[in-house]
Amino acid sequence: MKKIIVFISLIICFMSVLSGCDIFGGVTTLEISGYVYLDTNQPLSDVAIKSETNIYAKTDDNGYFNITVQKSKIELFAEKTGYSFSPYSVEITENTDNLIFVATKTKDLSGLLTLSHIIITPTSMVSFGDNYAYQHNGEKCLKINDLEVNIDDKSFDLLDSDFYAVEDKSNVIAINDDITIKTDYDFNIWFSLDAYFTSYNEEFIFHEDRQSVIRVQEKQTTEDLNDQNQVLYTAYGVNASNNMFTYNITFVFDYYENI
Repeated sequence: MKKIIVFISLIICFMSVLSGCDIFGGVTTLEISGYVYLDTNQPLSDVAIKSETNIYAKTDDNGYFNITVQKSKIELFAEKTGYSFSPYSVEITENTDNLIFVATKTKDLSGLLTLSHIIITPTSMVSFGDNYAYQHNGEKCLKINDLEVNIDDKSFDLLDSDFYAVEDKSNVIAINDDITIKTDYDFNIWFSLDAYFTSYNEEFIFHEDRQSVIRVQEKQTTEDLNDQNQVLYTAYGVNASNNMFTYNITFVFDYYENI
């Protein structure tokens, strides 16, 4: 009798997958269709309709797409080289038959980039004792004593006092210096920092000397701008040479058109 019940349950589960519904009635299949138009109202073909990891379809000559995904929720993007899209992404939780993306042809940036702020996110701190990280406002953090940034062969010391970067959080360092570069040539972003941490309840200092973070070799376009008219350059998983900690660091630049 138990074998029969198990067998019937397996059949129900299998049929639910084929039908796009789970046994509790929740939709696991989404039917999504729509169009991609240029901002001149003309259809745009060969646009990839995708998630962050998969391309599901490309638009036809009429700008039309039609996809089926085995999900109950998905975030979709439109992507084609040389174009930016509005909205940037759409979260879909039900069948949708008139999803619209509007494309704008991108152009080269020809103005100035001014460093707005830096975001540091410690992603790991290795423990060699009971207390391996500083505590600041009750949270584990990395204490940064000095941060010097070199952009386009100009150096700037950006910290007037200790900065506490909380682990797994985006910690923002405001920029008071006037750090402006042009957008029409290559440049490097370097930095050095002094970071303090504890191990076996003793304080240690790590000096990261002139870490090469970003090498900008391609001309930026309007596609590189976010909703705040900014360009972001991020180095992921920057690794301290003694493996005591790793972190992501993002340099956020405001973009200004030439007048």
